[in-house]
Amino acid sequence: MPVQAIASAPADEPAHVRLTIAHPLAAVAARTCTGHTHDLADLVGGVACGWAWTKALTDDLMFALEYGLPLDIEPDPSYIDEIAVRRAMRGEDLELTECERAEVKRRLADIKRRRNRGCTFVCSRAAAARREAGR
Repeated sequence: MPVQAIASAPADEPAHVRLTIAHPLAAVAARTCTGHTHDLADLVGGVACGWAWTKALTDDLMFALEYGLPLDIEPDPSYIDEIAVRRAMRGEDLELTECERAEVKRRLADIKRRRNRGCTFVCSRAAAARREAGR
């Protein structure tokens, strides 16, 4: 049976110092906390209450363990989130990486180019035959 050790934060670095708006689960914790009423002083990192942070972190950990995912993931800077790109193309204000912004720009330019392209009409053989018969 595998054993997992959980390392605590150093004494001079409390764990809640890392729970800020920059944390990957900050949006999840904030959504979980929206149903509660708090003073701003009660919000850990100015984002969510302690219960909401705990729920977000625990749910994330349980999901990772259930599906055998690594707990620490190095983000790939060249990764393009297709859903975020589509949402940005619809006009939503999102935080995108440089690659994602370039992809949105490329796709919008492609749409513009297709819309502004001159139309070429192709007629069927039957229409051409009717046209020839009418001359």
